[in-house]
Amino acid sequence: MAFDSIENRHARISILVAARNEEQNIERCLQSLNALRFPEGEIEILIGDDNSDDHTALLVHQFCIDKPQFKYHKITSQLAGLKGKANVLAQLAHFATGDYFFYCDADIAVKPGWVAEMLPHFKPNTGVVVGLTRMKKSHFLADLLSMEWLFALTVTRFFSLLKIPITGMGNNMAVSREAYFAIGGYEKIGFSIVEDYALFIAIADSRFDFQMAYKEEVLSISEPVNTFSELLKQRRRWMQGVMQSFWVTKLSLFVSSLIVPLLFLVSLWLPIDPITSVIQYYLLITVISLIAIIMLKQPDLWKAALLFWFYMVSIGPIMLVNYYSPGKTVWKGREY
Repeated sequence: MAFDSIENRHARISILVAARNEEQNIERCLQSLNALRFPEGEIEILIGDDNSDDHTALLVHQFCIDKPQFKYHKITSQLAGLKGKANVLAQLAHFATGDYFFYCDADIAVKPGWVAEMLPHFKPNTGVVVGLTRMKKSHFLADLLSMEWLFALTVTRFFSLLKIPITGMGNNMAVSREAYFAIGGYEKIGFSIVEDYALFIAIADSRFDFQMAYKEEVLSISEPVNTFSELLKQRRRWMQGVMQSFWVTKLSLFVSSLIVPLLFLVSLWLPIDPITSVIQYYLLITVISLIAIIMLKQPDLWKAALLFWFYMVSIGPIMLVNYYSPGKTVWKGREY
C-alpha cells in the first residue's frame, strides 16, 4: 500500500535521529533520508546532536543548508532522569510536529520507500510498528550478523502474529504521536541503555496495539561492527535489553545458547540420541534462516544461512559470559 492511500495521505511524519560522534556515518544516513519518496511538505527530519566532539555537527550543517525539511538540534541539556540517546530522543519528540515519529540510527541507510511502506501498518489503535534491519555487505562477519538480525526478526514476526511483544528496534521503528505522549514519553519511562526496547514495551503494554512490517521494502542497512572486541561491547549493551525483556525472549536466549551441552546432559537420564538431536536442531535453525532470506529477498546471505547455526551456538555462551563478567558497559564513549 502506498503512502497516498485514503487513510494515510494526510499524515505528517517526523524522523528522529540521535547522533553522537558519527562523522564516519552521518552523511550516508542523511543522503538516504533525503531520497525518501514522500511528499516534501509532510515530512521533517530532526537530527539531535548528542554533544559530539568530532565533525558531526559540521557535516550535518553542510548537508542541510539548502534542505528546509532537515532540522539540526544541538542537545547539551539533560532532562531529569535521562541521559544518552534516550535524553536526545525525548527532547526531539518535543520539537517534532508529526503525527508519527520514525526512528533510525545515524549509521543506518533507509530505503526510499521506508516511510511509505511502514505507515500503512498503523491501524486505528496501533501505537508502534517495528521494521527490519541487516548489515551492509562488507565481510563474512557482517553476513553472519545480518543473518542473526533476520533470524531474530523472523522469530519476532512469528510471535507478533500471536500478539506476544518481543522487542522494538531503535534503528527501524515508528510510533504514533498519540501513543508516545499517552505513555508519557521517555520522561515517564525513565533512562534505559536499551531505550528502543523500553519504548516498545511501554507502548505494547498500554492500550495500544503493535505491528511488525515484515517486508523487504522496509529493510534498512546498518554499518556492521568490524572486530570481535567491538561486537562484545555492542552485545554487552544488548544483553541488558534481553534481560529486561519478555520471558520468551530470555528463555530463547538461554536455550539457544546452552542447548547443545544440555542435550548431551539430558541424554544421561533420558533415552535420546544427542547427536541426532543436534542435527535436528541445526536443520531447524537453517530452515528458518533460509525461509527468512527467501521471504525478504536477500539471496546473498545463503552461505551465512547455512553456517549461521555454528555462529549462534558459539556466540550465545560468549554473550552470557561477557554479560555476567565484571565491568561497565561502554557506549558512544560513555560508561553506564
